[in-house]
Amino acid sequence: MWLSFLTPDLFASAIRMATPLALAAIGGTICERSGVVNIALEGMMLVGAFFGVVVTLATGNVWLGVVAAIVAGVLLSAIHAFASVTLRMDQVVSGTALNILALGLTGFLMEVIYGHPGATNGIAHKIGPVFNFPTGGTGVLATIWSWVDQIVFSYTPIVYVAIIIAIVAQWAMYRTRWGLRLRALGEHPRAADTVGVRVQAGRYVAVLISGALGGLAGANLTLEQVGVFSDNMTSGRGFIALAANIFGRWTPVGSYLASLLFGFAEAIEIRMQSFQQGNQIPVQFFLMLPYVLVVIVLAGFMGRAVGPAAIGKPYEKE
Repeated sequence: MWLSFLTPDLFASAIRMATPLALAAIGGTICERSGVVNIALEGMMLVGAFFGVVVTLATGNVWLGVVAAIVAGVLLSAIHAFASVTLRMDQVVSGTALNILALGLTGFLMEVIYGHPGATNGIAHKIGPVFNFPTGGTGVLATIWSWVDQIVFSYTPIVYVAIIIAIVAQWAMYRTRWGLRLRALGEHPRAADTVGVRVQAGRYVAVLISGALGGLAGANLTLEQVGVFSDNMTSGRGFIALAANIFGRWTPVGSYLASLLFGFAEAIEIRMQSFQQGNQIPVQFFLMLPYVLVVIVLAGFMGRAVGPAAIGKPYEKE
């Protein structure tokens, strides 16, 4: 049956696929709420994915790989912060340049460290699920438990961390002094400066947070999902995360929910490929589904989504 692919595993896969998008999108939300456009999410995810695997292979410790991924994302975001905040460069140009830098740097280091392009060796042990409950039994209760187990308890740690980050960031953005100041930076930085808020410092912190979350998103891709790094493995996920940020109206929870939509599209794409056998539908049709959804979302909602008033505008203290 055509709808037989609607299984608990599909919904669990959607949440797993959405996690790197959500982490990057939340980072983009925080960054752009401060008034800095972050096109460099793709590059931050890519360097995080690369250095996470490199350090894991070198040390045998996957958690050191996670830390390395976060640090790599922060370092790349620091360049973006310096260019955008201190030098007051065009933020879109800076972000685009960093994406190109990340792609070239990871490809170059692949040659230097491993002596060949393409993919690294697989890590010995990926990060496994947090919970591991036994399953069994028959009947309705077994079916219900199967759904609960796969949709709630089948994930690796960073998946749960992403959910916590979305909730905490939403609370912090709208219920704390830091969140009020962050939103002021993106709406009216001169007014914020007048009342003693350090605009440049606040924007630096926001950009660095986005880099940390972008690096963590890359770690999720390689250390929890795939187990290896391959050239340009992010494949546009940073730009999908940027679309999720816009679709989520620059809120952390909204960005997470929008990422779930794109993650569900990606999960359906993978599942539908298994139904492709015997059909005259090219596999490329399924591969393009998430990106078509991005275009539809942006075309339908971009005009109605109003970002921070000062986004993309460098601030110069008088």
